[in-house]
Amino acid sequence: MTTSAVTVPADELHPSIVHPPTLRLLTGAGLPARHALMRFVPLAESGGVPVPALLAPGADVGKLDPHVAGLLLVGHLRADGEDTLEIVLDGATGRVFTLYLFEDSPQLLEALPLAPSLGALARFLAETDDFAARRGRFASLAGRAGADAVAEAGRLLLAAFDDADWDGEDWGEAGARDEWEHALPAYWRIAATVRPLGLIAAPGDGLRLALPPGLLDEEFGAADIRRFAPSALPAALTHEPTRRFLTEVGLPRTELMFGLWGDEDVLRTLAESEAARHDGDGDEDRPIPPGADGLVTLGSLVHDMEVVIDGGTGLLSWREYGGATTTPVNADVSTLAFTLWMYSREQELDQEHGFTSDFYEPLAAAMVEVLASADPVACLPAEHEDDYRYWPEVFHDEAGGVL
Repeated sequence: MTTSAVTVPADELHPSIVHPPTLRLLTGAGLPARHALMRFVPLAESGGVPVPALLAPGADVGKLDPHVAGLLLVGHLRADGEDTLEIVLDGATGRVFTLYLFEDSPQLLEALPLAPSLGALARFLAETDDFAARRGRFASLAGRAGADAVAEAGRLLLAAFDDADWDGEDWGEAGARDEWEHALPAYWRIAATVRPLGLIAAPGDGLRLALPPGLLDEEFGAADIRRFAPSALPAALTHEPTRRFLTEVGLPRTELMFGLWGDEDVLRTLAESEAARHDGDGDEDRPIPPGADGLVTLGSLVHDMEVVIDGGTGLLSWREYGGATTTPVNADVSTLAFTLWMYSREQELDQEHGFTSDFYEPLAAAMVEVLASADPVACLPAEHEDDYRYWPEVFHDEAGGVL
């Protein structure tokens, strides 16, 4: 393995790899040695590992689907720096699949199409890199933002992934392409529909993002957007860009992971809110974060946390009810609004595409990557095991079905 590509001498490749273009690629140009989305360590280290060898001791190999039994492990999909699904190769046809490895339940192993060939897979990775860098066919997107940019990015990415030889009946149990529910595998549909969402907003003036006019009204309905009267904002909220956003743009009332406080038309400081909440209960020694007079209560997250605004900087943080500390959750109200918009878009896309049925982790990783590009504060690395970063954690909450 070189510093730039995974190449394997012909005599070190598994003997079932006989597809001529695959042989030429692996012994010549090779595959990317380092990529955020995939890695090919099993191929580099062993030339490919037969799927039956991956099963737990005692597992009944005879229960494997015959097509799956003939596949080779060559790599892994990656999400947030961790391996997720297996990448497996049909050495006779060159077709590439993903596989959830149930080591003790071989009858459950199902190979899902990923790419027509390893060469096509390498090109797809290069296209995702070109999109991120706004080069190649994506150069026209440089410096652009808004709904048209999102739509164009999606069209260009779909065209890049569709421009490969997907046809043919040699896809195992998946059948021919015209039998698939969608023309492209879910992994690439996620790339083409979720990743472009980061183009919706331009850099802001005073806030991190400038959302297109009417974006929230269009997504949630004009009647569902709450805008505050200037007199409804406490004097402690001195950050003028935040005040303008709350009065002119507003936030959705719909509770999508976050909800504004009830039907209250007035925002209060955390000190005032706590005083009202515990008035007369005798709990004068309750913990409260430092500087509570300068924190403004905004709403709540669905996991029993409240969101407060730093009145001087506009930073949003979460706090457990009754807690004495706060943790950043979004850079400001503009990125909170973007997060809620993106989540709403993902919910509709999942209804159409069914991403979460087979590709939850890649979807969650894409959501985190898009959010991090718009709001690095929301996706700061945890500094210790109790440092809970809300949005990355909940997006990856597959058991809770957040996405």
